[in-house]
Amino acid sequence: MIISEALNYGRKALSASGLSQSKLDAKLLIKNQLDFNDEDFIKSLNHYISQKDFESYKLKILRRMNHEPIAHITGQKDFWKNTFSVSKDTLIPRPDSEALVESVLKYLPQDEGFNFLDLGTGSGCLIISILEEFTNSQGTGIDISKNAISIANKNKKNINNDLNLSFFVHDFFTYDTKGFNIIICNPPYVPKNEINEITEEVFNFEPHLALFPKKDTKDCYEKIISNIKLTNNKNCYVFFEIDYRDHVLVSNILKDNNFSVLAAENDLTNRPRCIVAKMN
Repeated sequence: MIISEALNYGRKALSASGLSQSKLDAKLLIKNQLDFNDEDFIKSLNHYISQKDFESYKLKILRRMNHEPIAHITGQKDFWKNTFSVSKDTLIPRPDSEALVESVLKYLPQDEGFNFLDLGTGSGCLIISILEEFTNSQGTGIDISKNAISIANKNKKNINNDLNLSFFVHDFFTYDTKGFNIIICNPPYVPKNEINEITEEVFNFEPHLALFPKKDTKDCYEKIISNIKLTNNKNCYVFFEIDYRDHVLVSNILKDNNFSVLAAENDLTNRPRCIVAKMN
């Protein structure tokens, strides 16, 4: 069997399962199986695929037919300027989250040295991407999930092990933020009353701990912001990722805790995605 025939097999199987992007998904999976870039893939369409590779590819197609995310099947996802390892223990990095990286670059001078703290670091995609831009800075990422911290450390090692960056297992509601002058955070903010609206591949495969706040969105932000106010000894900047519907809510919580809200920066859909504030 040649590669183009294998690709067509995957496309038909995924299409029959009702997946709307069957052609793209089949292509991504066969490229991953063969470790091809786009140029290799195009040049090799008429080449033969080994039986071993085809059987492995079929297993990946089967996983995708069950709505498992592409990133979990391949074990990786592109974000900002790098490819990050991901697992079922971390949220899959999303393009909208790049709004937070862009906001940090917009409001802070890159040549200065900052001490960054990433609350709920997950795969480490935010803090690693930021520290690659702020080469004179250092950072710490924390997450309550031991497995997530393992993935973050793996990403640091694979992407840039020279970064002045450490990861620790800790709860972001109680972590001592003293000494950090820049705090970034993408907390769980999907309301529990919207569980039925979450797509199957998100609900069934991504960590609920990183999606849904224990109580509600307001309580989550209030506890994080209150802890920063209580423990931080600097006029720190904070950058929060938010649901676009919560920008007024989060802004008011920040103001109530003696922060000045500088902006609500938009994502790719031109909706508020990152709140930028500074402690007074």
